[in-house]
Amino acid sequence: MKAKQIALILIPLNIILAYFVFNSIDSEVEFRKVAKERIAENVQKLKDLRQVQIAYKKVNDTYANNFEALIDFLENGSMVIVKAIGETPDSLTDAQALELGIISRDTAYVLAKETVFDEAYLSSRNGKYPLNLTTLTNIPHSEELYSVDAGRVEKGKVMVQVFEISTTYAAVFTGLDAENKSYELENLLKVGSMDEASINGNWGE
Repeated sequence: MKAKQIALILIPLNIILAYFVFNSIDSEVEFRKVAKERIAENVQKLKDLRQVQIAYKKVNDTYANNFEALIDFLENGSMVIVKAIGETPDSLTDAQALELGIISRDTAYVLAKETVFDEAYLSSRNGKYPLNLTTLTNIPHSEELYSVDAGRVEKGKVMVQVFEISTTYAAVFTGLDAENKSYELENLLKVGSMDEASINGNWGE
C-alpha cells in the first residue's frame, strides 16, 4: 500500500481518536465539577444533622441512634435557655453574685427547632443549600437516607458518647457516571465516628 493511501486512512482514524480523547477529558472535567458540587451539598447536610445531634445530647445526655428520635426531638422537643439578669462585679464569681442576689437566672423553654438552628448557626451555613427540615435525612439527588448510629467508646479508661452519620460516595453520585473516576464509591462521606470520640467530618474540616 502506498504511503499516500496509508495517510488517507490514518487521517480520519486520528481525527476519531482525537475526538474520543477530547470527549473523555471533557467528560472527566464535567464529572469533577458536578462531583465537587454534590459533595459540598452533602457536607452541609451532614453539618446540619450534627447540629441536631449535639442539641439532642444536651437534652438527653446521649446521641440518637435513629432518625425517628432525632427528627421528633427537632420538631416537637424543647430546650432550656438560661438568661442572666444583672451584672457580676469583677470582685465576685457568678456563683457568689448569684448567692448574694446581685444577679439572677431566668429559665425558659424554647422549641428545639428554633434553638438548634439559631441565627448564629444559620449565618455560618452555606446559603447555596437551603435548610429544609422535611428532607434533612435525605441524600440529595437520591432516594436513599443517610445512615446513623450512636454508642459509646472507651477513651482513656472513660466511656465516651459517640455518633456517626454517613453515606457512600456511590449514593452521593447517584445518576452520574462515577465508575473508574477518582473516587472509591464504597468509601464513606461522614460526620462523627463510631471508633473514636470525634464529631468532625472526614472531608478535612
